[in-house]
Parts: sequence; C-alpha cells; structure tokens
Amino acid sequence: MRMFRYISWLYLRYFLIIATALTSLFAGLDYMQNAPQLNGFNIKVLYLFYKSMYALNLLFPIALVFAMIVTKMALIRSNALVSFYALGYSKKAILAPFFITAFVLTLFYVFMHFTPFVNAESDAKSLLNRKSESSTKDIFVKYNESFVYIGTLLPLTKKANTIRIYRLKNGNLSQIIYGETATFDGKRWRVENAKIVNKPNPKALNGEGITTSYEPVIYTLEGFKPQVLSSVMEGKHYFTIQDAWGAWSVMNLQSLETSKIRSVMYYMVVAPFFAPFLVVLFFLFIPPHARSSNLFWTSFTLSGLTLMVWGTIYLLYRISLSGVIYPELGIIPVVSALTILAFWAFVKRTDII
Repeated sequence: MRMFRYISWLYLRYFLIIATALTSLFAGLDYMQNAPQLNGFNIKVLYLFYKSMYALNLLFPIALVFAMIVTKMALIRSNALVSFYALGYSKKAILAPFFITAFVLTLFYVFMHFTPFVNAESDAKSLLNRKSESSTKDIFVKYNESFVYIGTLLPLTKKANTIRIYRLKNGNLSQIIYGETATFDGKRWRVENAKIVNKPNPKALNGEGITTSYEPVIYTLEGFKPQVLSSVMEGKHYFTIQDAWGAWSVMNLQSLETSKIRSVMYYMVVAPFFAPFLVVLFFLFIPPHARSSNLFWTSFTLSGLTLMVWGTIYLLYRISLSGVIYPELGIIPVVSALTILAFWAFVKRTDII
C-alpha cells in the first residue's frame, strides 16, 4: 500500500507539473500574440484564463502519458524501480498505481465536459472580438411539425428576437406565429406579444377564412434549446456532454444528420481513454534499468509516439466532423486498437497466465 501511495503521488505530482507547463506555454504564446488587441487589465486576465482552460482541455491526455514517462524514468534513475522488484513487487503491482491514477484522472477529465469548461475557447474569442455575447443570425430549421425562423439568437441569455413559427398539419401550412421577442425558460419558449395567424383548409368557397388573434404570452417549442441550436447552426464543435446528447436526441427525432454531434460526443467521451491504455503500453515496454537502453532516446521516442497517436485521433476527429468519414470509423477504431494492444501487452509481459 505504501508503494501504491508513493508511486501515485509521484505520478500525480509530475502530471500537475507537466500539465501546468504545457498549458502555460500554449496560453502564453497565444496571449503574447493577441495581447495588443485586448483593452484593460481585467480583460487580459480573463483572456489568459480562458485560453489556459482551452489549452488544458486540449493537452490533458498528453500530459497523462508524458507524466508516466517522466515518472518511470525518475524511478529508474533513482534505482527505486529495481528496489521495488527486489522487494518482491510484480510488474502488475507497480503498473497498478499508474493505470488507476490515469484512469481516474481521465474520468475526471470527461466529467469536466459536463460543465462550461468546454466553452473556454468561445469565451476567449468573444473577448478578443470585443463582444459581450455571441449571437447567431437568420436561423431557419425544422422542429417536429414546425419550421422555425429566428432573426437573432442570444444563446447565453436564452433570448431570441424576430421569431416566426410555421406550423404544419397534414403537410399543409395551418398556423403562423409572429413574435418580436422570446425567452427560453429551460423547458419551452415564452413568446411575448404574439400575433397568431390561423389558416384553415376550406372545403367550399364560403368556408372559414384566415383569422388573426393576438396573445400577450404564449408558450411553444418545448425542448428547443438555444445553446445547442446556436452551436449546430454556426458549425461550432464545443458542447457540454448533456447539450450534445440533447442535440443528438432532438436531431434523431427530426431525422436530421447527426454525424457532427456524434463526432463531438466520441471526442469528448471516448477519445480521452487513449491515454491510460497508452500508459500501460509504454510502461510495459520501458526497460526497468538504464543499462539495457538509452533513457534519453527512449523518452524522446515515446514522447514522439504519444504526439503521433494524439495527432492521429485529433485528425480523424476533424475529418469525421466535416462529414468525410463516419464518426464510428474515426476515433472508436483507434481507441479500440490501443485497448486491445494494451491488454495483449499486459497478458504477455506480466505473466498473468
């Protein structure tokens, strides 16, 4: 148990150092490039904070693998690893703190995608462009049996200006709702000072004609979430997991293309797990002492392989995001292959059977 705590703490400490260093380098270079366009000390601090969160979101899995490499090299150089083996600890016992710590941190990383943490890039761009709130203009989408037009959508405040709702019945236009302002209350839209035009389907020349009525408040479009709508319409690729799942469900019901949402979901939920399985692979292939290999070149090679794997996953994510390949053929096969390789290496190199 002491060995587990010692290695876990050492691994966690190196992870925090490497994650902080990579994040600071990324955010610092970006800040130096864009600082002249930012006015005010508070704006600059906020911009640096948002860029740091975006960098952490991007580099978190890489830092997990780099930290394992550095930790094992430190154990080798101090002869601690050989000492653990001499005391009777097996490879499985020494691997356990690395894998468990990496897996728990990866779960924590996935959990962070349930929070506004994923919107850091959008917030930084808003500060850089000197916008207090981003807006989406001229949206026209199908929702259930209605077509909806929104002149201006403000997703952060959940408001819309110039809203038009065209309702269909049996494939024919039956009602039009006009509203200058609307607000989303978390479940449905509240349209104020609505003008309602009802178009009947007369079966005779003397049948009922078009009627117009006015309502101070009407509630409509249940579940039509503004933030998800804005992100989908503008081609953005940052969602919280719950928003992405909501968009996926709604778009499935509307028989709309969901490849982009699926790509984002796989990238947030599946892709991060390449890190703990890469930790297993690299740990088992790094020799336990420095006499049989050059530690510098081993570290350099493994770091390069880490960047190559991460780059491949990110490239496949971007390709699937554009619709060139199915999302299921992008990230999932790579992570599955790493999982199988890690299990194979674990079986072969730890004498599990």
